Amino acid sequence: MENFVWTVGYSFKPEFGYSRRISTKVNALITTIDDVYDVYGTLEELELFTSVIESWDVHQMEQLPDCMKICFLALYNFVNEMAYDVMKEQGPYIIPYLRKVVLP
Repeated sequence: MENFVWTVGYSFKPEFGYSRRISTKVNALITTIDDVYDVYGTLEELELFTSVIESWDVHQMEQLPDCMKICFLALYNFVNEMAYDVMKEQGPYIIPYLRKVVLP
């Protein structure tokens, strides 16, 4: 809820509805993944989690604890959903660019 309220603060006009939804999801993902790194994982698990994100391979996530599987799938599905929306509306395939944002 806080993520949405924060998003509405800078993007309040009705025509920015899609931007609000995406920004809210991004903020929620950042918060959740930050919590995984800060609270839920051992060093070994976090190294594996980072490796799975960097490889961007769904098949490698089987080695992760359940909470990290959920986070990775949420991130993976979000990126693919956003790429689908952009491709449907505007045409370009943006997954490589989104991956660069996720993996600086």
